[in-house]
Amino acid sequence: MSALGVEEVRVIAARGESKTVEFKSSTAQLPRAGETLCGMLNGDGGIVLIGVSPTGKLHGQDVSDSTQQELARMLDRFQPTAPVELQIAGLPDGGRSLILLEVPSGADGAPYTYDGRAWQRIGTTTSRMPQDEYERLLMQRQHARRRWENQPAVGVTLEDLDHEEILRTRDDAIRFRRISAGTSLDVGDILDRLGLRHNGELTQAAQVLYGLRFLPDYPQVRVKMGRFRGTKITGDILDNKQEFLHAFAVVREAMAFLDRTLPL
Repeated sequence: MSALGVEEVRVIAARGESKTVEFKSSTAQLPRAGETLCGMLNGDGGIVLIGVSPTGKLHGQDVSDSTQQELARMLDRFQPTAPVELQIAGLPDGGRSLILLEVPSGADGAPYTYDGRAWQRIGTTTSRMPQDEYERLLMQRQHARRRWENQPAVGVTLEDLDHEEILRTRDDAIRFRRISAGTSLDVGDILDRLGLRHNGELTQAAQVLYGLRFLPDYPQVRVKMGRFRGTKITGDILDNKQEFLHAFAVVREAMAFLDRTLPL
């Protein structure tokens, strides 16, 4: 957030409280401010203005060293560490200041807790987050946008991918009406549309889905297939095969192996 002047804060305050804006009269309400910020962190982000009346009047408050220490202690109660931006703006009519606390939307660390509890923001109300929603956000955090499959596949180019398989994906998507029939036949454009290439860089997901060359950097794409005598894997090996293949080819190869070996 760029630094806001008093007039800009006055404009925000004049609009009243909302899902992303809340007023607190003073730092005596810091615990409630922390709960609200937590709810905003777990939702669409927002601003808490301290030194503003419920009606939007800017009256400010004294901000001393002890006030700033209180703010620091309040911020320490977030888990994980919250990306809260703090600003102090002096009022023009002497001595008193406004405190602005802003958090971003869609923060990667959600669900956040404040003082050991998770909070949510619904309209202008802050409330305890239900357990099932907390668990959903926790699962989402474990699969955050910075997960491995979204990282760049270093050294992998379009020439290292199975272009025929990419075009089959396009045809399937058209058949199931996921994309329009006029979608480009350019494999790079298709990968962009699928979110498998970012700013010209192929992702690890693109490599696992369509790669042609894996060793030595992708041991996780190995598929091992075996047929044993009897019903236990400790019996004699009658047939076995090992391949390094992209995901679509793995499915086809595994099904073909079952067709060849199952006596059904």
